[in-house]
Amino acid sequence: MANKMKWSVIMALSILIVIGIFSVQERNPSHALGYADFADVKQDHWASPYIDFSAANGIINGYQLPDGTYRFLPENPVTKEESLTMLYRTLSAAGMLKSEEDFSAEYEKELTENQVAVWAQRFVAYGLKFDLLTEKDLTDFTDEKGAGIPARREQVALWTAKALEKNLAPAYSLIYGDKDNISEEILPYIDLLYRQAIMQGDNAKMFYPSSNIKRAEFAAICKRVFESAKNENYSEEKELQSYRGTIVSIDTYNKKIMMTQSDGSGRVIQINPKTQIVIDGKVNYNGVVGIETGLTAVVAWGAFYLPDRSASDAGVLQLHIDTKVESRTGLLTNIEKLDESTFVLKIENEDGDIICYILNKNSETESAPKKGTEVTFIADGIKILEMK
Repeated sequence: MANKMKWSVIMALSILIVIGIFSVQERNPSHALGYADFADVKQDHWASPYIDFSAANGIINGYQLPDGTYRFLPENPVTKEESLTMLYRTLSAAGMLKSEEDFSAEYEKELTENQVAVWAQRFVAYGLKFDLLTEKDLTDFTDEKGAGIPARREQVALWTAKALEKNLAPAYSLIYGDKDNISEEILPYIDLLYRQAIMQGDNAKMFYPSSNIKRAEFAAICKRVFESAKNENYSEEKELQSYRGTIVSIDTYNKKIMMTQSDGSGRVIQINPKTQIVIDGKVNYNGVVGIETGLTAVVAWGAFYLPDRSASDAGVLQLHIDTKVESRTGLLTNIEKLDESTFVLKIENEDGDIICYILNKNSETESAPKKGTEVTFIADGIKILEMK
């Protein structure tokens, strides 16, 4: 008898999970729920603050069982349809939606052919409209019976990073032990999420790109996306990367720099194909070809450039390789303010190249730099140490 009752409860829970009814938020509109309302989430659960946020804001709803208790089901996988739904609700809560219009009618044919659930069509259509995903992505949203297919971590990373609309870096150097298992086209987006502290893998420095994303993990993503959207301040820690060490080899075909850092650890730097290589203050028009190995250098770059630059500014993505500390001169052609104490300076060198540097509160200057003046400076990678 006990086994029969247990089986009945399991079946009831399974039905609720599959069809997604009895949403806690819908059943209790006057009560903002938190982790304490869910019988399967304890205070010491690592995701309790994220679940608290997501449930209270109606981003990720829980389920009510026949016995009247609520469950969040933190370990359950999130389907692709649910992922777009949760991401949409997060953008809405953060005031980041590009439009509140329902575009499902515009993509009715594609959504119907791929059996996207009616309840999810508005959210998936938003993703299609604003290029978070492609129509090709829809082909494996559901199985042959129309049931939702779980989303992989790297897929969620791609959609989330695109929704943030923050700058991809001129280069990236991921720390994950399984980075070779990440789809190549998704790597720069995962770098973005790492820099923004939204998805950073586990304590063993593993990302698990092909693993299904769990509800607790998605709750964490939602809260972090919301916080990132609310914090528009420039962060040097998130935008600038600088590594000092010995360049040991160059992969010219894949545009990679392999170096041994000063602490003895290895570092692989993948360069965006559109990025200019600047060696000791001069553009190297041969790309990574010509970079000398065996030299001690600072390799640095920043992700502070706007994505909607005009064609005349198309070459501002730059990676700096400095093999020596030296005094340089040039014409200061532009000053772009990032925050109260941080600026991007464009300096035209003697060859007519425009080189971008960071001037911040740690830079020593005799006076405030002025556009159109000749300047003399010393740089360490992308950062200016002294200027006069």
